Amino acid sequence: MADVTTGSVRRTTAPVREALRRQRDIRVPAVTAVVVGVGVGVLATAARLAFNELVGGDTGYFLTLAAAVLAAWYTGLVGGVVAALVTVLLALPAILTGAPAGETDRAELVRLALYLAIATATVTLVAGRRAATIRLEDASLEVAHLAEKVAARDARLEMMLAASGTGFWEWDLTTNELEWSDAIFEQHGLEAGGTAPGFDAYLDMIHPDDRATFRDAIGAALEHGDGFTLEFRVIWPDGSVHWTHGAGRIVRDASGRPARMLGTGQDITDRRQAEADRDRLVDDERRAGEFREAFVEVISHELRTPITTILGLTHVLVQQQQLLDDAARTALLEDVRAESERLHRLVEDLLVLSRVERGRLRVEAEPLMPARMLERVVAREASELPSLAIELRIEPRLPIVSGEETYVEQIVRNLLGNAAKYAPAGTRVVVDARRDDGGAAAIRVLDEGPGISDASLDRVFELFYRDPDSARSVSGSGIGLFVCASLVEAMGGRIWARRRPEGGSEIGFTLPPFEVDDDAAAPAATESAAIPTSGA
Repeated sequence: MADVTTGSVRRTTAPVREALRRQRDIRVPAVTAVVVGVGVGVLATAARLAFNELVGGDTGYFLTLAAAVLAAWYTGLVGGVVAALVTVLLALPAILTGAPAGETDRAELVRLALYLAIATATVTLVAGRRAATIRLEDASLEVAHLAEKVAARDARLEMMLAASGTGFWEWDLTTNELEWSDAIFEQHGLEAGGTAPGFDAYLDMIHPDDRATFRDAIGAALEHGDGFTLEFRVIWPDGSVHWTHGAGRIVRDASGRPARMLGTGQDITDRRQAEADRDRLVDDERRAGEFREAFVEVISHELRTPITTILGLTHVLVQQQQLLDDAARTALLEDVRAESERLHRLVEDLLVLSRVERGRLRVEAEPLMPARMLERVVAREASELPSLAIELRIEPRLPIVSGEETYVEQIVRNLLGNAAKYAPAGTRVVVDARRDDGGAAAIRVLDEGPGISDASLDRVFELFYRDPDSARSVSGSGIGLFVCASLVEAMGGRIWARRRPEGGSEIGFTLPPFEVDDDAAAPAATESAAIPTSGA
């Protein structure tokens, strides 16, 4: 845009500058003006005498007056006055010597004096006009020179703005019209050189979440007379969202009222994306650090405890097998089995944690009958968690869901294990499964324990988080519920935790229905509304 403007200014001023140069070229110094004036006067007098001879009479001083005016126009006041004086001096001898009567001589002298006066006045006027023309020429040359300098400066400014991806705009506050440079059109996904939209139409191009902020910034600038600087999003015609950095300032009229607003715009989408990528990398690194800490914590404490127990029990079995009766040997083996099961579950949680860290937690969608799976898991966990009285409630015709059975079992085991940690011995725990309003299967674990504190409700699924009220009295690494949330999310469900109005806590999750034909869907395996399974 600046190149076009610069070229237009140069094409406009070039002929003017050339004409003015030609005018300046014929300007002469005072000595030259005197010489020219003398020559013009002599030539004009000779021409007058020749013309008088030709017509056979006196033709007056018209030719000499014209010559003096011509000399004044091209050489200035000095040349014009000298030309007039020369014509008078050359005419005077003829008047003094050629007239027989004195009265006639006086008349000629009066006419000559009158000619000199008129010639002097005319030459002065012409010379003054020429002086004014010269001053105008000088001013015009200066204006043309300044115009070229301004155009060159604008060209350099536009080049710098273009190099930084910056465009400029102007908003007429009286007409509400906008004028944009080509770069501004491009920053809004529009073809350059078109017509800028009105201000109200431009507001529709701003992202809905940023319009109020944009209006407030403009309003504050108009109210306080200050400029504004703002980063906001615009929506292109193709629906894509881009970031722009806008800055503007108020221009006031003679009365001090805001008349226009001038500003610049710069597309900062790449910069914002780079910042988002940087923040994501920082978050990923922080998350990776938390995962590493989780591994260290689990390995140093959670894993070491069952491993140490297993090693100690097996040492007793090997060293004292001759002294142990069958009952004692069976009890020791049962302890080894229980600790091995605990170790196995910790390893499963760590495997999930590792896959989440690397972003490789994938779940193959397969049809799953949650009723049968829950019956099997609850029956096994009832024997593993004798401190709980576990009850299973399954709604008839529970839908077939999409998920991976191994992971669903792991979730249910973790939730029951979590209830066993925080609920007192003998607490009744209900595993409730039913269809929710969206057709998914909702599985809830309800306990009658102390419940989750209000401060922990929004954080129970965070990695490492442990309730500060029970952290000292209950062991754990704070990864079990995080693993549950990660698995539920990977299977397309949702998970929640809440306090029960009647006391205790509820932790539940959903599994989406498996998309199959109705004829192929199998009914739930159990029609029982409540299947109690008491702990040992």
